[in-house]
Amino acid sequence: MNLFSAEGRLAGVLNRLGDLIVLNMLTLVSVIPVVTAGAAVTSMFEITLKMVKNEEGPVAASYFRAFRGNFGKSTLIWLAGGGLTLFLGADIWLLGSVDGNWVRYYKLVLFVLAAAVLMFTFFALVTAARFENTLKNTIKNGILFCAIHFLKSILMFAVMLLPLGLLFVSNRFWCVIVLIGISGPAFLTSIYFRDLFRDFEK
Repeated sequence: MNLFSAEGRLAGVLNRLGDLIVLNMLTLVSVIPVVTAGAAVTSMFEITLKMVKNEEGPVAASYFRAFRGNFGKSTLIWLAGGGLTLFLGADIWLLGSVDGNWVRYYKLVLFVLAAAVLMFTFFALVTAARFENTLKNTIKNGILFCAIHFLKSILMFAVMLLPLGLLFVSNRFWCVIVLIGISGPAFLTSIYFRDLFRDFEK
């Protein structure tokens, strides 16, 4: 098959890249209100999980359909997990004005707890993208997936946060985030989630 043909490998890569850019833009716009961030993440992963299995349809239409379907459950998951993370972060910030050797260790404990809650929330949102379940079981399964495969979970979470980390290096990475900084890592981690969920289904 000709590399440059309409059905060649290069065309396939470019089409996939174009789909990820469109998905990235849609997700960014959906995240802006903050409250809708949970539904945005779940909907994005619903698309990328289909992408890694070559089962996706038109990206924009599929995303909006997924967003409407996931809004209720994913918003509740996000408000609970994100709210608790914000509360712990506020505690860390308030402790900045407190003196004492114990404060350093207490802030470290709070930081670890906040990171764990955010990671569990992320896994619950991804689980909601793949399985139809009650809110309670979705959260429980997300935590179980994360706990059973803890080291891999940390790696997947780090991949998702990598674009934000690049901003600490240079503001020039904003263009990367706007184009593919969310959907790109989601697509890569979806390869892992595809295998994880396949094993669970078996």
